[in-house]
Amino acid sequence: MATPARSLSEQAYEQLEKRLVNLDLPPGAQVSEGHLIEMIGLGRTPVREAIQKLAQQEMFLVLPRKGLVVTPISRDSMLNILETRKPIERVIVYRASLNAKDEQRSEIAAIARQLSISHENFDDYLGLDQELNRLLDVCAANPFATSALSPLRSHCRRFCYNHRRQLQLSDAITASSKMARLIARRDYVGAQKASDGVMAVLERYVSTVGR
Repeated sequence: MATPARSLSEQAYEQLEKRLVNLDLPPGAQVSEGHLIEMIGLGRTPVREAIQKLAQQEMFLVLPRKGLVVTPISRDSMLNILETRKPIERVIVYRASLNAKDEQRSEIAAIARQLSISHENFDDYLGLDQELNRLLDVCAANPFATSALSPLRSHCRRFCYNHRRQLQLSDAITASSKMARLIARRDYVGAQKASDGVMAVLERYVSTVGR
C-alpha cells in the first residue's frame, strides 16, 4: 500500500512544481489546498504531502488561517540560491566528468551541439538545460547532491520564466554548451570552471533583470 501512496505524492509534487516554475501559479498568488487538488486532479493526501515538500523548499508560504501563498521572486533570495547552488553543481560536474560512460558522453556532447544551435529560443534552451541536468545527475550518482540541487534549480527556472522576455540567452547558451563539451571530454577541471561560468551568467541575470 505504501508504494502507490509515494508514487501519487511524487506525481503531485512534479505537477505542482511544474505549475510553479512555468508561472501557472504566479508569484504572490494566494491559493487553497482545494484549488490545487482540483488543478492537478489528485487526492488530498498526495497533494498535501507535495505542498509540505514545496513549502520546505520555499516555493509556497504557509500562512496560518490564510492558506498558501506562492513565494514571490526576490533578487536577494535568488542570489542566495545561486551562492548555494554553485559549489554543489561543481560536485555534480566533477563526478559526472569522471564517471560518465562512453554512451553518456556521446549524449552529453549531443546536448552541447543542440544548445549551440538553439538560437535564443527560450523553450529549447530550458528543455535542453533540464535534459543536461538530469543526465549529469545520473552520471554523478550522488543522490544527496541531486536532492539538494533539485529545488535550487526549480527556483532558477522559475526566475527565468518570470523574466523570459528580458533575458538575452546567448551567454547562458554559450556557457552551458562549453561546460557540456568539457564534461564529455572528461576534462573535470575545465568543466568545473565552466560550471562556475554558468552560475556567473545566472548571477548577472539576477543582478540586472531581477531588481
